Amino acid sequence: MSIFDNADKTYITLTPAGVFEAFSQQQPTAQQLALQALLSYRETMLVAVWLEEYSERWLNSFVEQGFIEKLSTFLPAPNLPLDQFLPYVVASLSGKRRAAIASDEGFCLARIGYSQEEADMLSVAAADFSGFMLRQKQRGWAIESQAISFFQQVDLLIPETSFVFLWIDGGGYALIIDGEPLTNNRAFVELIWGIKTSGLRFDNSI
Repeated sequence: MSIFDNADKTYITLTPAGVFEAFSQQQPTAQQLALQALLSYRETMLVAVWLEEYSERWLNSFVEQGFIEKLSTFLPAPNLPLDQFLPYVVASLSGKRRAAIASDEGFCLARIGYSQEEADMLSVAAADFSGFMLRQKQRGWAIESQAISFFQQVDLLIPETSFVFLWIDGGGYALIIDGEPLTNNRAFVELIWGIKTSGLRFDNSI
């Protein structure tokens, strides 16, 4: 039995935990693709629309695991290029208000707070770490869904720099965060939503 009383008027989206689950694998499972669908359109989906494609049992399970949250109204997807949208969310993502987004090829796609030289250096490092984790997966150590953090102090209380790795539509991305990583908020979800839907601006059929 569904835990949603009114599927025609209830919207759903991913939680931060849902984002990590949905976009953690280079080759996502069917359930991970079902989660990704929630960030694939210009606005949040109705429960009824999502259930046209996916299992109600999956929906209940996702909610119980904390991957999905209910909304009483729809939210629009971010409609700005990454380099313009990142400044709006960086204060919610980085304890030092510095962040960058890199491709798995080592290119800086957007930055705020970092100089271009710093962002380029960190983007290359992110690509190296991403490659390392994928190689370890091939050896049987499946750590590609994890983040890497570096600490300045030996007590390891707050990281100096963190690399969060995600796979979106077959492309690898690294979110580079300076200081304390603050990914447990809606700004993180909106940032990934913005990356996921960036191609929709050029496709009027969706």
